[in-house]
Amino acid sequence: MALNAEQLFLDALGREPTADELQDIRLNLWMLTRAGFAVDDPSNAPLIAPWAWMWARLPRPSQAQAAPSAPSPAVTEHSQTGVDTIEAIAQEIPAKLDPSALATAVAERMPPLIVQHRIDSNVLTRTLRESFTLIWVWLAAFAIGLAGGLGWHYGTLHERVALAPRIVQQTAPSEHLPRVIKAPARARHRR
Repeated sequence: MALNAEQLFLDALGREPTADELQDIRLNLWMLTRAGFAVDDPSNAPLIAPWAWMWARLPRPSQAQAAPSAPSPAVTEHSQTGVDTIEAIAQEIPAKLDPSALATAVAERMPPLIVQHRIDSNVLTRTLRESFTLIWVWLAAFAIGLAGGLGWHYGTLHERVALAPRIVQQTAPSEHLPRVIKAPARARHRR
């Protein structure tokens, strides 16, 4: 017995669908089929029924457009009460606050600013020049070069030591290869 998937959508809707809703139902079924879902298989009815139920409870575009234009009186009254409360609070707060007293209280609780020593740019420049003379720059370059050279030399030495067993292992089979190739040939001659 074949399953009529459209009937599941109609049952979930609970009434006769309009032309747009019927087109929407067929579009949903087409999308499910396109996704590889067998919509007419009776074993899939438990999976299609929740899909149809959710679709039937979605607001329709006409309902979604009508909702903002005609709010209920209860929603309007509740919103107006909230707006009135916010406006009352906004008018009370400035009357209760004394800006000068607030600024004084904040200033009293802040730590003192420590900007007592000014830095003279000439003194800073002269100090940097004295510390970075040409000899120190040459010594730093030599130290960096020496460190790079020693690191390269140590890396090369370490690579030779670490890879020596691997190189021996890889070259060893090539020495025995002629013997291995000749052994089957000797076995054939003995037969």
